[in-house]
Amino acid sequence: MHSQLEEFISAPNVGRIQDVAERCYSEEMYVPAKIMFTSISNFARLATCLVRLGEFQAAVDAARKANSTRTWKEVNASCVEATEFRLAQICALHVIVNPDEVDELVSVYETRGHFEEVIAVFEAGLGLERAHMGVFTELGVLYSKYKEDK
Repeated sequence: MHSQLEEFISAPNVGRIQDVAERCYSEEMYVPAKIMFTSISNFARLATCLVRLGEFQAAVDAARKANSTRTWKEVNASCVEATEFRLAQICALHVIVNPDEVDELVSVYETRGHFEEVIAVFEAGLGLERAHMGVFTELGVLYSKYKEDK
């Protein structure tokens, strides 16, 4: 089936690959959707697909190519859910540079009880070129909530 699909998408004048890929995705046919999203370089949707397939490293790579906050957030949440904290941190560092996204990101970790991991994200975020006051403030809040000795 995959060879037929690859032949189909390589044919000239196939204009609705995105629509077909979306339909495959909505019907939980993630492998064909992955092939099609790859063929049209839709990295945001590819990242979503890869998360559903449990291919977290590949999802992070696709998120890097998509370079959108929404995609980074989605892949981060999925990695946290799967306890793939190293990959989740890679995503989170792209999210925390946006002050408006900090609260939601913290919530992803806190609701699952991953307090040490969210602290590690913000500690790593201190060294970012694009770090802002919200990163320092949130780290202080996290320390006061979960590491009173600091």
